[in-house]
Amino acid sequence: MIDQKIAIVTVHDVNPSHSGKILKTLDKLSKLKINYNLSVVPYYNKKYNLKDFADFSNSISLALQSDTNNIELSLHGLYHQVDGQMDDFDTHTKEEEKSEIQKGLDILSSANLPSPSIFIPPAWHLSRQAIEALKELNFSISESMTDLELIQKGKKYLLHPVMNWDQQGDKEKNKQTLKQNKQMFYDRLFNISGETYGLFRIAIHPPYDPDEALADQVELIKHLKEKESYRFMIYSDLLELEFPRT
Repeated sequence: MIDQKIAIVTVHDVNPSHSGKILKTLDKLSKLKINYNLSVVPYYNKKYNLKDFADFSNSISLALQSDTNNIELSLHGLYHQVDGQMDDFDTHTKEEEKSEIQKGLDILSSANLPSPSIFIPPAWHLSRQAIEALKELNFSISESMTDLELIQKGKKYLLHPVMNWDQQGDKEKNKQTLKQNKQMFYDRLFNISGETYGLFRIAIHPPYDPDEALADQVELIKHLKEKESYRFMIYSDLLELEFPRT
């Protein structure tokens, strides 16, 4: 078990199609004065290419230059989904997956955004051949539902599942997560022998989270920061930690 209190907050599905809600989320997080991560989709749904949305890309670039927050960009697939089908980085060949990842990097470059070294697959599943493709493209970390891979170090660590409000890809259907996540957080996470150490992950999905979720997410983050004294980290900070093998 990690003998520190560490929190990783990541805003997923960052793309121009839901720019208003995404930028509102970033504003709320920045006011909390925490470090957090942005997982960007370069060509969302094969309709929203970042290079064609200069205002949105500039807003992301300005967020990354924040003086009060340390914010890191990660790559969240290429399209995220097309016609309801999620990007697949689990069953394709290494060359197919490498090509998709490279296309995403090229779009970020065209949008004047930095090249990330962190990769999070949209469907939370990542094959060994995808890990090899990421290694060849100089990525340092990948994250899936249950593990964290330090790619260049050749190390993999098992994690508790991420706290996630988007379970069905639909804001209305996801409303069931509001009560269950708060109950899990307060009744289970912090009431077992007083143990609160380890790595706690929060995944925020502005396009699909219920509108009410943002207030809950802010509340939980404040609790971690002010009541539990968690340290909020960006992914690359994890490279400096000594994780125990699980």
